Amino acid sequence: MSESEGGVGRFVRRLVDGIEDSAENAIQAATRAADAVEDAVERRFRRGEQQSHAAKVTHHHGESTTVNVHVDCGCHCCGPDTKPGRAGAGGAGAGSGRPGHITGTSDGSLPNGQVGVGGILGTVTRPGDVWPGSRTQLFLPFLFLRANAGDTGARPVLGPFWESPDILIAAGVDPANAPAVPDQLGAVAEAGADNTVYAHVWNLGQAPSPDTLVEFYWFNPALGFSGDQAHFIGATWIDLGARGESTSHKLVRCPVSWRAQYLNGGHECLVVRTSQTVLDPLSGPAWDASRNRHVGQRNIHVMSAGEAAAKPTLPMAVGPVFGGITDVAVARADTASMQWLHLLTMDRNAVPATGAATGDVGLTAPTPAGAPLPNLGAMTDPRGAGLIGDGHTVGADGQQVGFHATDSNPGAGNAHVYRVTSSQQGSLLGGYTVVVLGD
Repeated sequence: MSESEGGVGRFVRRLVDGIEDSAENAIQAATRAADAVEDAVERRFRRGEQQSHAAKVTHHHGESTTVNVHVDCGCHCCGPDTKPGRAGAGGAGAGSGRPGHITGTSDGSLPNGQVGVGGILGTVTRPGDVWPGSRTQLFLPFLFLRANAGDTGARPVLGPFWESPDILIAAGVDPANAPAVPDQLGAVAEAGADNTVYAHVWNLGQAPSPDTLVEFYWFNPALGFSGDQAHFIGATWIDLGARGESTSHKLVRCPVSWRAQYLNGGHECLVVRTSQTVLDPLSGPAWDASRNRHVGQRNIHVMSAGEAAAKPTLPMAVGPVFGGITDVAVARADTASMQWLHLLTMDRNAVPATGAATGDVGLTAPTPAGAPLPNLGAMTDPRGAGLIGDGHTVGADGQQVGFHATDSNPGAGNAHVYRVTSSQQGSLLGGYTVVVLGD
């Protein structure tokens, strides 16, 4: 066996050893795969419901070989077959309520965790949805994008999950000329111009994550998303080290320019997904950043006081309601509650102060998405005319609401923050945050 083949064999053995439900059989199959690596051997492991994943294995011996390994881990942790530019399925429960994220349970047989390869043997009789320990104990990657500054990957997220500090923009510059780190961490896109999108991707698992896929998408302004509304920007692959290593997190630059649309003033929503096809697949729900750690979401609209003075009515799609009843509401928020504003100030210790409430804020009644909204900026009292309210009930897909605020300029060093939220039975389903900066 050549040096290159030996490297692949070691990697594949290490890969499959992390899938503890069929460890002994997997090692034998990995050996067969290594013996025929130049022919891109495909091996199939059968146990329970089959999941198919393709792993690109990169060698560090000056050459690259692709091995397609079809793994049936029997753990129900693997999601839909999603590829760059292709919409993913929603996950468990689609069509019968909000999709949930299904994970296995632990039988506690690894109380001290697994710190090396080959530590999970004699466990082939374990049920497919039972693991020997929590994922952070196993020799596997643990990929995620943060929903807030203190996020370590626990899901579901409590509170706003659409203000990710890990999605950044270099406004008005294409990727070929973009810096490694954007000059302004809180920059917003320029409409009709080239923009570069970045993602800060993390791995807190005990194992490294080679050939990790990072996908970039934009959506029209919406509170919640589905795959059929996704607009693919680009994708790239990176290698991440295990937790504790300096390479366990990286700022990744999308290689394809994003030309934000004039239609929305450049304030579209951004979603980034990260996964490792075999070791840490995307899983479902594929677009829900509150329940899936592989998904990061930035639904933030930043306006100057001059823009806000026109009192525009901003359309926002409600998104899928999954056959249920969704409550949509708007409320002012204290600037201290929005950690993302630290990126805007470029100061860990300071955010704008909260501007005084001098006017009104509300939402128009639900209408079909894309329907014209009233010009509320030309009215003196939209609430008195019955055109806005604090919230509404939405019972069908394909609906939109219009955000409208009449607060005056918050003043230099201050800001208004408004959060529009959708929820079902008290659980946050989605959201969109509007920030008005004073001058």
